[in-house]
Amino acid sequence: MRKLYFIAVVGCFFLLQHTAQSQNLVKANLLAPLLQTGSFYYERVIDDTKSTQLGVFFTKFEELSGFGVTPEFRFYLSETPAPDGFYVAPFLGFMRFTVEDNEFESYKGTSTNFGGGLVAGRQWIFKDRVSFDIFLGPEYTASSVSVESGNKGDIEDAAFSGWIGRGGISLGLKF
Repeated sequence: MRKLYFIAVVGCFFLLQHTAQSQNLVKANLLAPLLQTGSFYYERVIDDTKSTQLGVFFTKFEELSGFGVTPEFRFYLSETPAPDGFYVAPFLGFMRFTVEDNEFESYKGTSTNFGGGLVAGRQWIFKDRVSFDIFLGPEYTASSVSVESGNKGDIEDAAFSGWIGRGGISLGLKF
């Protein structure tokens, strides 16, 4: 059921992009490598005040490895047309992690997280080609844990649940 819900959300995200305007951006989060993560975004402008963005990340950090998908809808509040300016963006998040430790306590399981939140940010477009985006905001996420072996508590400790922060600095290209 959750997979079906997730597919429906992503499908609706792409249906919102029915505009003939062709402003697209691809971006990479410059802070993500600090957490041994690759984080990338695709943004499409809908009109002068709105855009949609789809983010994906992949990670392998200590005993945690997995991926996430984050669709968001941006409302640009500046005088300049999107995608340049200050924005606020509600978003949803889906994350799936494998949690595994074979060195000390020997446990393995998965954590599936659903959540959402709101970020505020500022994006600059230079020479009508290069984007620089800074954003920050809160996210609430709930996780469900599946245990293959070991103690469920060890896997729950490694999973994200509750309030967390979402932020980044991304650099990209507009086309």
